[in-house]
Amino acid sequence: MKRAAALLLAVAGVGSLGAQISPRAQTLPASHCIAADARVAIPAGTVLLGEDGPGRPGRPVAVAAFRIDAHEVTNRQFAAFVAATGYHTRAERDGASAMFVAPTEPVSLDDPSRWWRFVRGADWRHPQGPDSDLAGRSEQPVVHVDRDDAAAYARWAGGFLPEAAQWERAARGQQREMREPASWSGAGGKPRANIWNGVFPMRDTGEDGHVGLAPVGCFDPNGFGVYDMVGNVWEWVAGDERVGLVKGGSYLCAMNYCANFRPAAYQAQERDLPTSHIGFRVAYSIRKV
Repeated sequence: MKRAAALLLAVAGVGSLGAQISPRAQTLPASHCIAADARVAIPAGTVLLGEDGPGRPGRPVAVAAFRIDAHEVTNRQFAAFVAATGYHTRAERDGASAMFVAPTEPVSLDDPSRWWRFVRGADWRHPQGPDSDLAGRSEQPVVHVDRDDAAAYARWAGGFLPEAAQWERAARGQQREMREPASWSGAGGKPRANIWNGVFPMRDTGEDGHVGLAPVGCFDPNGFGVYDMVGNVWEWVAGDERVGLVKGGSYLCAMNYCANFRPAAYQAQERDLPTSHIGFRVAYSIRKV
């Protein structure tokens, strides 16, 4: 249990992580969502890495052409990988994973340990704990995968985890000018991403159509034709051997907490720590596709 305690402390120190345990995974049927598997060509260009509205213009970074998954890797896709390889994820090997559990009474936002739990039996097959399964969740992003798990799938698929600049280039679409950070999620207008609506961490009202994880492709794609790079799940990107990095925010991000629903958002994350709100997608060399 020493490892479990250490990981729980690590999660508790990161306020933007988690996934709500809820009796309903979504409030709209998956039939309105687009889940077609595809690889989107991202043309060579320059991304304003870190651009985040007025006062944060970003840093110009040249990015070569590449391809990237149109949506997050789903439970269905990850199941095919496991069936073909017999792979066991970190959470399965450890027998537990980190999960968000909504508190039943108001809590201080200064103490994330009030809504985080290290749950035995939680893994990608049991995304909401040992009594859950993948029924009705085949098109949701796979979660409870650490960075090595994500990288293993990417290699099997013939690709790799995108670099931060590649990921952000794809996430920004054909952005031509600076944008207000909140505009990426459609705050105050038509929802553009699955985020936490309402006051975190007590209740997600589901005003964007979803409570908890949403199936992939439920919101309009960006200018490149890529779905869900803001909100829904944080996404693993490539990093060094010591520090993991996730991008794009998750559906736990609310206006009163986290607010990381934008391409510039990033979070350091222990590379060997799977959680219930982090997924990934795969990038591919343009010459190998």
